[in-house]
Amino acid sequence: MTRVNRCGALRRSPAAVLVPIALTGLLLAGCTAGGAGSATSGSAGGADSAAAEDRSGPQSFTDAASGGSGGGSSAEAASAAAPAAGSAGSDLAGAGDRQVVTTGSASIVVGSPAQAAEQIAVYVEGAGGRVEQRSVQTPEEGPASATLTVRVPAEGFSGTLEQLGRFGEVSDVDVTSTDVTAQASDLDARVAALRTSTERLTALLAGAASTEEVVAAESALTQRQAELDSLTAQRAVLSGQVEMATLSLFVSGRAEAPVVEAGGFLGGLASGWNALVAAVAGALVVFGVVLPWLVAAALVVAAAAGAARVVRRVQARRTTATSTVTGADEES
Repeated sequence: MTRVNRCGALRRSPAAVLVPIALTGLLLAGCTAGGAGSATSGSAGGADSAAAEDRSGPQSFTDAASGGSGGGSSAEAASAAAPAAGSAGSDLAGAGDRQVVTTGSASIVVGSPAQAAEQIAVYVEGAGGRVEQRSVQTPEEGPASATLTVRVPAEGFSGTLEQLGRFGEVSDVDVTSTDVTAQASDLDARVAALRTSTERLTALLAGAASTEEVVAAESALTQRQAELDSLTAQRAVLSGQVEMATLSLFVSGRAEAPVVEAGGFLGGLASGWNALVAAVAGALVVFGVVLPWLVAAALVVAAAAGAARVVRRVQARRTTATSTVTGADEES
């Protein structure tokens, strides 16, 4: 009840003041009970979760190593962790560095392909590169040729192309640059995520308390390590392609100029002389082939003539002797 005092001011009764206080106390008591109930249910939920984790057994090793991925594959876990891992540790490719793979090819015309190929190989090795393939072809007809595949430092690729003019006439130059920055960053992130997963599995394996846990942790660790080795090898190959540019070279010999025969009188004279020389050369060849046979035939003829001469002398002596004996008989 509200009363008005003599001064005209309002004055509240004690009941009007006590009622709001009582209502506030009741509300506070209700909130305290609700908070206690929530805490009790939260504790019960935590106990149930812990019991479920204990019942999950060895599978918890894979989940823990995957960062709570819920039993997904390691590739999915690595992809999920890629954004965080990429910012945490790309030790192979910086965020602002461009990764470019450079390849090129060129043709060179030289006098001696084999000699030029050797000189190019020496130059490449002296410039910090290496020769991955080299072959020389020497056909029976036509000019010789050679092919080379060399790797040179990417920063000196343009200089190497310019130096090719030292060995011959350079033509058909083709250079291709491929940006692989995104691929390198993705590999770096996946490698970092798998390394983190492997470290977690190693820690879990060290703290395993049962044989099943040890087997599960070792199996998961083996799988993660195999994937990590594969991605590391891919990243190493990509880094090698970025650091060392690939250059394919085709070295060919100069074709022989065709012989142009002169015409007119001089051409006829040259043709006749060439025919005479060819005829004499042919006759000499024939004579050389027949000469041994002629010598052998002469020896046979000489032997036969000598034998006939001896036979005639013997017959002449016999005839003389017979005539002498006949004449003596007649005289007697």
